[in-house]
Amino acid sequence: MLARWKAAKLLDMKGKNKIGRKILWDMVAVILLSLLFLPIHSWLYGTSLLHMSATSDEAASSLSYDIQSKQTAPVKSEEIAIVDISDIYGPTARVEIAELLETIYLMEPKRMGVDVFFPPSRERDNSFVAQIDSMLAETATFISDKTVFVCQLDSFSSTLHGFKHVSHPFFAEPQAGENDIPLDEGYANLVQDEPGRPISKYSLRQRAEGQVVWSFAAQVARDYLDDSDTINNESIIRFEPTDFPCMTADQLDPDLIRDRIVLVGDMRDRGDSHLTPLGMMQGVEIHAYVVQSILHFEGVKGVSTWWLMLLCLIVCFIYTYVLYLIDIKLDAESSNLLKFAIKQGLFTLATTYIITMILQYVAYISFTVFNTTLGLHALLPDFIKLVAFTKVTYSIVLPLLYKRFGWKWLRYSSLVPQTQPHSPAMQDTQSQQTSHESHPQ
Repeated sequence: MLARWKAAKLLDMKGKNKIGRKILWDMVAVILLSLLFLPIHSWLYGTSLLHMSATSDEAASSLSYDIQSKQTAPVKSEEIAIVDISDIYGPTARVEIAELLETIYLMEPKRMGVDVFFPPSRERDNSFVAQIDSMLAETATFISDKTVFVCQLDSFSSTLHGFKHVSHPFFAEPQAGENDIPLDEGYANLVQDEPGRPISKYSLRQRAEGQVVWSFAAQVARDYLDDSDTINNESIIRFEPTDFPCMTADQLDPDLIRDRIVLVGDMRDRGDSHLTPLGMMQGVEIHAYVVQSILHFEGVKGVSTWWLMLLCLIVCFIYTYVLYLIDIKLDAESSNLLKFAIKQGLFTLATTYIITMILQYVAYISFTVFNTTLGLHALLPDFIKLVAFTKVTYSIVLPLLYKRFGWKWLRYSSLVPQTQPHSPAMQDTQSQQTSHESHPQ
């Protein structure tokens, strides 16, 4: 009896191992088919593996900012203030802004950043243009020890790995006084992964005209930067909801300027309005968030596309295994296709919702605690639905293919019965024999 029990136990274990290998074969097949369907899915729904990293960064940061904005009110900045110059325009704008900068400088700010782009002067009177440039040069020299001006990088060259040209928009005549006045400048170009996507990153420096040029925000916060820390050029902007004090030129408050970083820019320029995780925002305000990120937050690390792909594959593999476990527990039969499809559909919706909630919590913790953007909650639900759809289709189609063609290699699947299917000719012969035995002569 003991020998028979051991033999039965051994056969049962072998049977389970064989079923396990078959299920593993099915899981690998489902994942591979899902990857084959992925380009079609990306084309239909506008997703792409090339933008997985950017999507993960945006999703993790947006979720964190949304949760924080609902839990607490925006924090009032005690270090950064903005002076709005949207009311200053016209032919004398340069002169008025020069006077404004000198006034702000005399209020003893810690640092000044001038985010102002002037178009080239259209005045035909060269003496008037020269007078304006002379006044600007005098002001720039007077405030140069604390002030950073913006420049613009143009014409990026992939072969040179940098920009070909730097525009200096402060003086009335392009390049006027540039060689005589040592302006402390930084480029105002913002990092955008592709058109239409929110601004979520900043760069510290770029190569232009054969030399290294620092960004505007990096120059403003230069005292807080270590040159050895700028090798990792791009970092995530921490858009922690913040209320930056904003003043107009005729409402300057010395208490909000003294010992602060003061950024001067246009808060109503439509051409300098950009999409961010917190909504539309002016360029000077984005620079304020970048400066704040440099001052108070370590560089937020993004997860590379390859790691995201690996994590997605691992989760989808586990999810497929769970689907097959459910099938085994419920002893599901694919013969009733409607029942099978409804069951799988409801299970997919429920698990997708649960997994999304878990991944949102993981994204929030990874961003706020570990400074890592792991926004799988924006990537995995679509992949899970694709895997579930592929699994249902596979479970229906594969037995039909085996019944029709009898391919031996399909017997590696757990969905195919162990017995060899009979061909139509053999079935006709068996039916004739059965009929002959039932009606003897």
